[in-house]
Amino acid sequence: MRSYIDFAQIEEISTSCALVLAAEYERIKSFTDGPTPIVNLHQWSTPVFNRLWQLGFFPLVGVTESSLAEQVEEDERSMTLKFFSGSNAEETEQADKMLQRLAQFIDPENELPIEIAIPLNSALSEAMVNVRAHAYPANFRFHYRHINRWWFTGSADRINRTLTVAIYDQGATIPVTYPPRATADKVRAFLAENWPFQESHIYAADAVHIEAAMRYGNTQTGRANRGKGLPQMQEVIDACGTGRLMILSRGGRYTYRNAGKSERSAFQSSIGGTLIEWTVKIPSIG
Repeated sequence: MRSYIDFAQIEEISTSCALVLAAEYERIKSFTDGPTPIVNLHQWSTPVFNRLWQLGFFPLVGVTESSLAEQVEEDERSMTLKFFSGSNAEETEQADKMLQRLAQFIDPENELPIEIAIPLNSALSEAMVNVRAHAYPANFRFHYRHINRWWFTGSADRINRTLTVAIYDQGATIPVTYPPRATADKVRAFLAENWPFQESHIYAADAVHIEAAMRYGNTQTGRANRGKGLPQMQEVIDACGTGRLMILSRGGRYTYRNAGKSERSAFQSSIGGTLIEWTVKIPSIG
């Protein structure tokens, strides 16, 4: 017997949450005969409906966007772009075009500042490369079947002048794939020094592994090796001078803000992969 999901009780949904939802539905669609049905569309919250419609979610559940056009309300404040997915880093050019579209929505008269565009594009490319190299190892036993892809989207808030981009994969996660490569003495010392005093659940140390990966990257020398690997992702925030980088991987969360400010936390359940989200504020020009 087929089941359905009613989203009518959801009042808000973030860009990243919408992306994870779309990724899960694309996986389901890949392994089933037909889309998972949805109900009561007329009762959905307007912000939730609009974001999912802009994201390109409804074709995943067999609903044509043309049939929903009358239900869409104009939103002059925010915009979310249709997600796209891939399995390599060749889609970097498409990601760059999406970033420019978001920037033009915020400020139609100016392009995305180069000091933001270059490091953000580099970080996105690095994230795509990391998925291809590490996210789906052949020797890892996945709880759910995967489709060997990453998903990317972005949104913009015209009032606050903020741009958010997110990339997600359903891979083995950083806490699983990073420890075997963390052989440098500095990395081991960091893990030992920051290990949870009490491992209250199996994901208790996940955020420590994420932070180690962000500090030292993929190198086995223990040097930060700035500009390469995971540490490059933090440079986007440093370059912008304001903003936030958040990484959720398995049960860990690592958040980085400019000037070296960071925090970490752990959850008792897994996000089912790795989600990376950057939020930056576009400076006013003139």
